[in-house]
Parts: sequence; structure tokens; C-alpha cells
Amino acid sequence: MNERPDDFSSSRDDDLSLSAALNEAIIRTSLEAIVIIDGEGHVVDFNPAAEKLFGYQRAEAIGREIGSLIIPDRHRAAHDAGMKRYLASGNSRVIGKRVELEAKTRDGRMVPVELAIADVSVGAKRLFTAHIRDLQPAKAAQFEIERQRDALYQKEKLAALGSLLSGVAHELNNPLSIVLGQAMMLREKVKALPSGEDLYDRAQKIEMAANRCARIVRTFLAMARQRKAERAYVSIAKVVGDAIELLSYSLRTGGVAVTSDIAADLPETHADADLLHQVLVNLIVNARQALEEKGGDDRRIALRAFLDRAANTIVLEVADNGTGIPASIRNRIFDPFFTTKPQDHGTGIGLAVSRGLVEAHGGTLDLAPQQPAAGATFVVRLPVTQSDGEEPATTGAGVVRVAEETRLAEILVVDDEPELAELISDIVSGMGYRTATAPSGHAAQRLLASGEPRFSAILCDIRMPDGDGPGLYDWLAANRPELTRRIAFVTGDTLGPSAGRFLARSGCPVIEKPFTPEDIGGVLKALTAT
Repeated sequence: MNERPDDFSSSRDDDLSLSAALNEAIIRTSLEAIVIIDGEGHVVDFNPAAEKLFGYQRAEAIGREIGSLIIPDRHRAAHDAGMKRYLASGNSRVIGKRVELEAKTRDGRMVPVELAIADVSVGAKRLFTAHIRDLQPAKAAQFEIERQRDALYQKEKLAALGSLLSGVAHELNNPLSIVLGQAMMLREKVKALPSGEDLYDRAQKIEMAANRCARIVRTFLAMARQRKAERAYVSIAKVVGDAIELLSYSLRTGGVAVTSDIAADLPETHADADLLHQVLVNLIVNARQALEEKGGDDRRIALRAFLDRAANTIVLEVADNGTGIPASIRNRIFDPFFTTKPQDHGTGIGLAVSRGLVEAHGGTLDLAPQQPAAGATFVVRLPVTQSDGEEPATTGAGVVRVAEETRLAEILVVDDEPELAELISDIVSGMGYRTATAPSGHAAQRLLASGEPRFSAILCDIRMPDGDGPGLYDWLAANRPELTRRIAFVTGDTLGPSAGRFLARSGCPVIEKPFTPEDIGGVLKALTAT
């Protein structure tokens, strides 16, 4: 049966209506922004995704020229020329291709987008559909991946630095121990001589220089260990003094004058001195770098510490007379990996880590409000904690003496460096003990296996080529278990992971190189008393 003409026309109209409805639904529900323009570049349609991306409502976008709507000013001439070329010749660099570029939003922001333009002209009516994908989430994810990759790289560099410092510390601390120990013993010997005053002063200067080198090595080790906090009652004045001493050379050569004003009534606080030292060093280094960028001869850093009695906090300020921190970034400087320094001059983690360390102590680290004609001032606030009876460690001068009943005790010194073994023996002998030496762990095993003499304590190096300290300890556990409670390890390698694990496992006392006679005397007194 043949359809009547009016039935056919009705069916075709229905199909067209259905097709139009489907197209409209696709455009309205598309996750990508869809913008349709005519041959003159005026907007014909603007879907909800385009409204969300560019900030215009559909009604206000339709009829406007696309160049003034979303195309950045610097690309507008190229867009107009491209449209004219395509309409005249059919040649285009972008139609039918995917390109990445920037688009302009209503508020003037530039957003990265992926653009695909199709010619959907119907007869003589020229129409172009632009599918626009917002690349901001993808770019943000890419940035985060790169940031985490850089963070991992920095972490690996710190781990490599830790391994390097372990070896350097061991190699440097051995000669430092000899220099420091011999200088201290020389000072004691010449003290009683009639004409020994000049020699005494010279020995004291050698000792002071060696101590300074030792403190620098210990500071680097403490910063690289990344260990858990070990809190004790610490003096902020000492933390400030140690930080200034560590950075004195770079400050002096950079032409930076440093002053410190520490209140006399400042109490000690319960904290990890090494971690506070790390915070302060970072703040001073940042201030020095800011002053280097400022230029000129007037470069000053002022450190001030005082007690805020009302808040019961210790306040530590680090101020410079640089150009200050711009208002536009003041609220971002503590963000991890945010930095204004050139590449290879900073990672952007120093302030974030420092704030975390201070907050772990129950305190705060903030940037003080900018003052006219002044640089930046960082303020550390630490709570004042009451002492629980723990007394701060003190270091006495001179050689430690032992009780008369321990003078017959014999101490075994195990070290592969003859000069270091001789130094330790001299120190121990000066305290009234008798001594014997062994150049390695295996040599000590042979001596101990003979049963004579009966040693009261053992001072042993950890790293030795012919039988190391852990090996000797394990041999003692199997053959002379009573001596496992009478052995202490003298080492400059507590940063090394294997040494750290062994010391934690054994629980033995540790004497870190370079050492003082007081360090050795205190440990021996404890070992021989058990």
C-alpha cells in the first residue's frame, strides 16, 4: 500500500524533529564545552559546559563575536586571518585537528584547553563547531606528579648525602679525636711546668679549633640523621650561638653583620636542640640569601630572644634589613615546594619543614607583619615547660679521676688506628686504670679467649677491617656473655644505618668521636660499676 504524500512529509518532519532533539540533548549534556559559530565568527550556540568553563551565560554569549569572547588578545589577529583564509580557500591549520592553546575566561584568566574545530556548514549557511576540553585538571595532575617526582629526587639526594656524611664523619672524626685528645692532654701536662704558660695557651687554642671542627661535623650529622626527636632541657642562647658559629664564614664573606640579643632571664625549654638548630640555621640562611639579592653594603641580621610572660612562651625573632617579602606571596611562603629562588638554589621545603619542626614542639613559626622600610622578620614561639628534675648536662675541665677501688681495673681498647688506640689508652691510664690494646675485633677475640687478663670493660671501635665491633659483640654474647654488659663503642659512624641498627639492638653505651676525657670517664665509671 502506497503512503500518501502528506504521510511521507509528516514522517520526514518527525525524523528531523527527533534528530534536532538528539543533537540538542548531546550538546546540552556534553562534558566538553561546545561553542558553535557562524561564518562571521558570531556565537550561535553555547552549551552548559562552556558556561561553566568561560563564565558566560548562554544568553549573553549568543550573537557575540568569538574573538572578543574567549580568544586571548595576542591570538586574535591570527584567528581572524585563519578564518578568512579558510573561507576563501578551504585551507586551515586547525580545522579537523586537535590543538592545545590558551583561552580567555570572563574574568580575564587564561586557561589551558584542547580544541577541535569541525566545519558543520549546511548548504550555504557556514557553521563551525568547537569542542573545547578543559586541561586544567590534567595540567594540575601533571604538575603534582612532577612535584612528587622532584620531592622524591630531593629525598634521594638527602639519603645519598646521609651516606656520604657517614663516611666523611668516620674519616674526619678519627684525626679530630687525636688532635683534640692530644691537645687536651698536652694542656694538662704543661700546666704544671714553670715556663709552660705559653705552651698551655697554644694547646688551648688547638683544642678550641678542634672543638669547633667537631661541633660543625656533629651539626651536619644531626641534620642528616632524620631521627626521632630526643628532647632535653636546652638553652636557646646556646642554640643561637651554635647556629651563628656554624654560618659565621658564609655570613662574614657575604658582608652580613649579625647581632644577637638574648634576654638574661630566658629559661631553658624542653626540646630537641638539634632540630631547633636546624630551624634557626634555615632562617638565617634564608635571611642571608635575601640580603645577597638586595645588594649594597648595609646587610644586617638581628636575632632576638625573650620571654613572653603573659603567654608563657619563649619568643625567638630572626630579622633582616632586606627588601621584605611581597604581599602577593606572604601567605604562600610556608607551602611545601613553593620557592622564589632560582633553580638549583632552593627546593621550597625549608620553611615548611621548619614550621613542622616547631609545631612538633608545641610552638609556632610565623612571618611577622611587614613594617615600612624593613625586611622580613620570622617569629618562633616555644612553650616554656617546667623541669621534671632533669639537670642539663655539664662538661667539666681537666681529666676525670676514678675511685681508688677501681684503679686496679683493666680496660681493653680495640681500635685499628694505632694513634687513636694510643690516645684512648693514655686518657684511660691517666684516670688510674690499667690498659691493653687490640688492633681489630679478631685480635680482641684471641686475647679474650685466653682468659687472661680479666678485663673490667672494653672500649671498641665499630668499623674495623679485621673483625668489626658488631662481630666482637656477637662473639662475646656466645663466649663471654658477662662482657656484653661491659662494652662501649667509640664511633664516628652513628649516622650509618647498619651502625644505628646495631647500637639499637645491643643497647650498649656510645662515645661519639671526637670525644673528651669526660666522655670516656663517665662511660667507664658506669661500665665498671656494674
